Amino acid sequence: MKILGIETSTFSGSVSLCDDDTILCEYVFNTGPRHNEVLIPTIERLLSDCGLGKDDLEAVCVSVGPGSFTSLRIGVSTAKTLCYSLGTDLAGVPSLEILASNALWCGDDVCVMTDAGRGEVFFSFYDLKSTEMTPAEIATPESVCAGVRRKTVFVGSGALLHENLIRDAVGERSVFLPADLNTPRASGCALLGRKKILSGQKDDPFTLTPFYLRRSAAER
Repeated sequence: MKILGIETSTFSGSVSLCDDDTILCEYVFNTGPRHNEVLIPTIERLLSDCGLGKDDLEAVCVSVGPGSFTSLRIGVSTAKTLCYSLGTDLAGVPSLEILASNALWCGDDVCVMTDAGRGEVFFSFYDLKSTEMTPAEIATPESVCAGVRRKTVFVGSGALLHENLIRDAVGERSVFLPADLNTPRASGCALLGRKKILSGQKDDPFTLTPFYLRRSAAER
């Protein structure tokens, strides 16, 4: 199964191409809030460099958030348009779950924590099987740390931003990953999305929406 992965929940976006569970190619564009300018050209280059066309795609997997409002809209809209026009399968994957998969090899509980602005973080706890133990929520990093009872791996932009606070609050129970593992990647999205599709959990291109968790400034 040729799978296109799209990850745009943060300002550092990425696209990948997988053949079943093999990653063929992945491109990262750390260009800030310009996904509308670079996403489609990067997908076209990705396919060209792999010697494939859009018609060769059998599935598209996209990160649905929580994350940047504008960036998520661009990624999800692009994935839905591709799937509708090509008739391929679609799977939306939570961005926090993608990050959690970066830390499963550690063998401990995982706290995914991404920066939500205004001193808050999006967060969720996962076990070593990538099973979500708590639903995604938004809170202060202090309140997240108050719920940690055993050794936990912290991953995500929020973990990097608040590392000193976490170390002070959690102490030796806190574990941190190298900086490069704190960004969700399209390849992780594609591999997780493949599992969803194979288990029958496909999404509808007409109804899939980003998971913002917080209302936009315009809505407020």
